[in-house]
Amino acid sequence: MSSVFDKIRHVADQVEKGSTTDLDDRARACRATKEAVLDAKVLVEAVRVQLAECWRGGAGESALTSLTDFKKNRDDQAQDLEESAVSFEVVRDALSKAQGDARSHRADAEALEKQLDGVWNDLSRGEGNIVSAWAEDKVIKARAVVVLADLERIVLGYDAVLLAEGLKLRTKTGQVWELAGSEKRNLAEIAAIMLREIPGIAELVKNDPRLKVALATGNWELLLQNREIAQKIYDYLGFRYVADGDYYTTGEHSMQSFLGWHDFYDKLEKLIGADLDATGDDGDNMEFTDPKTGKQYRLELWKGSYGFGGAFGGEVGFYTREPGSSDPAGYFDAAQGDDQIKVSQTIYNKTTDEVYFTNDGHGADGSDKKHFWNLGIRTDPDVDPSQLAQRATIEVRDIGLRDQLYDEMTRWAEAHRDQNLIVTKTTDDPPALSYTWEK
Repeated sequence: MSSVFDKIRHVADQVEKGSTTDLDDRARACRATKEAVLDAKVLVEAVRVQLAECWRGGAGESALTSLTDFKKNRDDQAQDLEESAVSFEVVRDALSKAQGDARSHRADAEALEKQLDGVWNDLSRGEGNIVSAWAEDKVIKARAVVVLADLERIVLGYDAVLLAEGLKLRTKTGQVWELAGSEKRNLAEIAAIMLREIPGIAELVKNDPRLKVALATGNWELLLQNREIAQKIYDYLGFRYVADGDYYTTGEHSMQSFLGWHDFYDKLEKLIGADLDATGDDGDNMEFTDPKTGKQYRLELWKGSYGFGGAFGGEVGFYTREPGSSDPAGYFDAAQGDDQIKVSQTIYNKTTDEVYFTNDGHGADGSDKKHFWNLGIRTDPDVDPSQLAQRATIEVRDIGLRDQLYDEMTRWAEAHRDQNLIVTKTTDDPPALSYTWEK
């Protein structure tokens, strides 16, 4: 049976395991990110003012309104970050005090234990008597019990602070995560990656009038003719030109891979000048849960026009959530590892059957062609987005996952007959299905 002194040491050890340095680092990271967010707000406002000089009409005005909203949201993010920093500092200070008290109580306990050892050592040398030794033993242990009780009270006090501040962090409005819901990277990493290259791109645009015009008019081809901009766009947004198919796709390593999917993103369509057909527009999404693992999956399909009518194409995205998790705002992680899918997507004209292009897994890392997102966009202002159709083959890791995906897609197709989605199981080896979508 553990002695009271062992219990005191155990409790003190648990308190001293906490890292005030880590909490301090988190507070500093929040404040550094807050400053980066505010810098981004200033940059966005500068860009908005410049673009306001040349963007006209409904689409342009909608985009400018979105930029205004985006700027305001940076203020909300900055406030969340400052409050988060304060919470980390409150926890840090409470932990520091608890650790100081724990060290003091450990020293008191060690002094009492030494005193108790002295009592019994004296008795073993013939000094004193058994009755007085037992009496002193009881007194010293009683004092140790008081030390233990006080130490446990200190721990409870720290736990109360941790619970209160943790609750504040967990119940933020979501502004901090509105563009980055992934729990696999911390906030500082996400913001740093998002903001790192904005000043560099802005400087390139500032120094080249052609690029300023390209940005103002949404001319991606002209922007990507600049090698530095093209490389930055690929490094951070993942977009790359596929010459043999004459379309743009996105890399598996891109920023989107850890931003995951959030229902909020569909609201950004106006900002990028997109007009898309999308599954889940009415809130009914293609989602299912694996009964064996409890893991949740979502399939997203898009097709239509991009870049204010200057481009067209389609997307197939696959996303996951861990068992038991939920998010009222619809956040999912980008599929990783074995959950990734191999997709061959074709965009064609549903009236004439003319095939515009096929993305057969371009953008995936390595040669397995597995990705969470198959995207294909071609610049051509003369293609009517209302005539676009999409067909694809989706290969998954096993027959069970394929069958669950098939069942959910057919359920959704039956519930949305106006979408003209037809799904077919194709092969078991590899496990795959195919579909046509001719809304």
